[in-house]
This record gives sequence, C-alpha cells and structure tokens, in this order.
Amino acid sequence: MNKLLGVALLAALLGVLVLTVFRGGDEAADAAVGDCLAAPVTVRVGEDAEADAKVVGCGSAYAAYTVVGRLDGQSDPRTTACETYFQANEEYFVYSSTAGDGYLLCLARRR
Repeated sequence: MNKLLGVALLAALLGVLVLTVFRGGDEAADAAVGDCLAAPVTVRVGEDAEADAKVVGCGSAYAAYTVVGRLDGQSDPRTTACETYFQANEEYFVYSSTAGDGYLLCLARRR
C-alpha cells in the first residue's frame, strides 16, 4: 500500500513540474479578475520593470495589486487596451507575459 501511495505522489509531483516547465514557471498565468498579485519589485507609474508576479491571497501582506482585467492573446505592455478598465487619469499597471499566446493583466495598486 505504501508503494502505491509513493507512486501516486510521484506522479502528482511530476504533473506539477511538467505544468510549471510548460508554462515557463509563470506564477501569474492563471490569474483572473479579482485575484491579487505579489511582485518582488516596486513598480513606478510610467516606467517599465521586470517583475515575476505571482497570485497570492488578497489578505496576504504581499498582495500589492488587484487584477481588474485580463486580455489573452496580447503581450505588448505599452498597449492602451487596459484603459477601458479604468477612469481617465486613474493610475494602473500592466503585467505582460509571452507564455502561451501571451496575456496582459490590467492591475490596480492595492491600498
């Protein structure tokens, strides 16, 4: 019985590893509207920064941004497509990824 459990755990671990490698280790790939993201880099408005974001619980002390919109099939962070999710002159951020067909996350800073 223990051998069967060990094989099942190994298979599950391999599945997670394959998904992580296949997605390029992108921890924000499954982010949806309403999710919160942590990023190890402080991002300033109007500047580009490389940051590996990851989905975290919105109650987490690391939750820095809220996903307000998601655009699949796009990866240009300079697009104006996220503007539709915000009021004129409202501060927002764009997280872009080229994983798969690419995606953009339109983000609001959590206060």
